[in-house]
Amino acid sequence: MSRNKIQYGRPKKAKQTPSQFNITIDNLSLEGRGVARNKGKTVFVEGAIPGEMLTVKIEKQHKHYDEASIVAINTASEHRISPQCEHYNDCGGCQLQHIETDAQLNFKQQAVLSLLARGAKITPTKIDTPLSSSGFHYRRSARIGVNFITQTQTAIVGFRRSNSNQLLQVSNCMVLPEYLSGLFDQLRNTLENIENAKTITHVEYLQGDTTGALTFRAMSKLSTQTCAMLEKLLQNFKLQGFIRYDDQVVPLANNPGSLDYNVNQLSLSFKPGDFLQVNAAVNQQMISRAVQWLALNKKDRILDLFCGLGNFSLPIAQQVKSLTGVEGSTTMVERATANAAQNNLDNAQFFSADLSQDIQGKSWFTNSYNKLIIDPPRNGASEVISQLLTANEEGTSINPSHILYIACDPSSLVRDAKLLQTLGYQMDKFSVMDMFPNTTHIESMALFVKRTKRPKKSNTQKLFGH
Repeated sequence: MSRNKIQYGRPKKAKQTPSQFNITIDNLSLEGRGVARNKGKTVFVEGAIPGEMLTVKIEKQHKHYDEASIVAINTASEHRISPQCEHYNDCGGCQLQHIETDAQLNFKQQAVLSLLARGAKITPTKIDTPLSSSGFHYRRSARIGVNFITQTQTAIVGFRRSNSNQLLQVSNCMVLPEYLSGLFDQLRNTLENIENAKTITHVEYLQGDTTGALTFRAMSKLSTQTCAMLEKLLQNFKLQGFIRYDDQVVPLANNPGSLDYNVNQLSLSFKPGDFLQVNAAVNQQMISRAVQWLALNKKDRILDLFCGLGNFSLPIAQQVKSLTGVEGSTTMVERATANAAQNNLDNAQFFSADLSQDIQGKSWFTNSYNKLIIDPPRNGASEVISQLLTANEEGTSINPSHILYIACDPSSLVRDAKLLQTLGYQMDKFSVMDMFPNTTHIESMALFVKRTKRPKKSNTQKLFGH
């Protein structure tokens, strides 16, 4: 048989998805992208809103999902609005300015509730009203990027571009206080007229109730002339000034006043580099709701984990018998202790401990507490919660009737809520918090109460090495 007549198998052609097609958006992902289905495959669409009928174009194909961009909006959502910020299409800071604020809140709430139902089979007994604020001029902290280009002797001052590490030149930011509207242009002009501007890598902004501060991150010592020009910039906005060299922070000027904010008739002081809840209005609402949910009284003994500078601890200490705060940063423990002293609260004490490590030998761990607050970072609090489970199994004293959980990441909330179920708790109350309006960031708070009957013992201890 002729060799030429032998037929060899050919690879099958990969299925081709048309580059453009029409879809209807079903919901929003946690990242704020529209979610739809096309021929059985999930499609994520940047800038889309649930209910919209769109013509989209595939930008990236993956095995289980595709990413697409909008070609045409055939039927727009009633919640679609025009973004107010001139930089919205390029800046990575805000992602949801094209959606009405109330609709943003609703989408965020439904996203977390859906995740709880799917991931933990949890439905809160009561869903409370979302906590919210104005969608603009709400931020009291920000990190402003700086890039001085030596070749052109020009400076880029702003924030990262969307889906990029490159800086975007920004003239104004609508989520910062209105009095800072000219800051970016003046900062750029100052950097272009000082010596060794290349050494300044970014600027940190923090705002108290009466004054704010800029901290310039510098890789090497700034000259006297440079410091004088930066001080003039600060005077234009009545801001305090600091320079951060590695881990050392030094005053840039004779800073008048103090950095502090008020909650529940208390004054809490902070310094450059400290963590603050970014939205003052939502923070006050959050503290008020925490006090209400916990139903505090003068017999309560509270344990506040990840307590920071005392944001929850001190307002709550006013209403209870005793409060113990625990925080990983020794600097923040010192700040919380000082804040307690300046507000004449002698029933609050603070300890430093890495809550991701073994804590059962700590002195504060063996004390008696009847209510617990957990306000962890984005990775959650599984390690410390699992140790509470071990403590309860051994009959030790940490056995709270109420646990208030503050979540800055929905996935961590789901994971920790499942774990709390094994501790014998149910989610009694839930509320989403719009700490970052016009962004995809979702924060929430939940109150867990102890069930009268404990669920069947699980292998949770084995999972966490206890």
